[in-house]
Parts: sequence; C-alpha cells; structure tokens
Amino acid sequence: MKYVDSKTIIVSSVGMTSRELYRVKDRHLNFYLVGGMGGTLAISLGLALNLKRKVIAISGEGDALMSLGTFVLHNKLAPKNLWHFVLDNNEYASTGGQPTCSDAVNFNKLAPNTITIKIDKGKGDAPRIPLSPVQIKERFMNAIKI
Repeated sequence: MKYVDSKTIIVSSVGMTSRELYRVKDRHLNFYLVGGMGGTLAISLGLALNLKRKVIAISGEGDALMSLGTFVLHNKLAPKNLWHFVLDNNEYASTGGQPTCSDAVNFNKLAPNTITIKIDKGKGDAPRIPLSPVQIKERFMNAIKI
C-alpha cells in the first residue's frame, strides 16, 4: 500500500519526529506540532473526519502515551482514512533520553490502522525546523484550503 500521495496530510509530533520528517520530506501538507506534545492523534482524527482525505499521524511513543483517551475515540469512530504510526524507542529522546513506559502498552490494539515501529534509542541529529509555529500553521491551512 502506498501511504503518501500528493493529497495526503501528515501530522507529526513534537521533537525529533517532526524534525526528521522536515529533513526527509518537507511539504506544505505536513503539519509539524512544534511544542504540541500529546495532540498528534487528536488533530489527525479531526482532519480525517472533516476533510475526508488520507491522514497519517506520526507520533513518538511519549506523545502517544499522553493521548491514550484519543486512542479510544479513534477506535470508536474508526475512520478508514486515518493511519497512525507510533515511533517507539522507549525514551523521550528529544529531552535527554528519560525512559517512557511504552513497554507496558500495545498501541496497535488500541485503535485501527495503528502501527508501532520500534526504533533505536538516542537523539537524532536533524536540525530544528526553520519555520515559526505561525508560519507552519498558515502554510498548512493554505495547503488544505481552510
């Protein structure tokens, strides 16, 4: 299955997740949650339900742990156009490598189209995103025509 096409929306969580996405494939339909930890799935769910476009949420496991209630809502509403990828290194890499408790939960069983990807520990080296939160929001909203 091809996950990303020219109309796919990608929402990425705070920290290295967004920084790596920006470095690998910046595009106007990417919404980087700079400073918005815990909101990736909620924003993605709202977009998927309202825009009827394919939406990909990319969360670190720390972000996912902060939004467990949203997993329940995702499971209940179960939009077929939402895919959630949880990148799990069992630590808050962006803030110093503090351990998380992601080993106590199976994210894949909490909601449909949820895929956990185990990744290596350690902070990446992607530079900070050179856009302000306002610029990210305006660019994204123009891209989705809101």
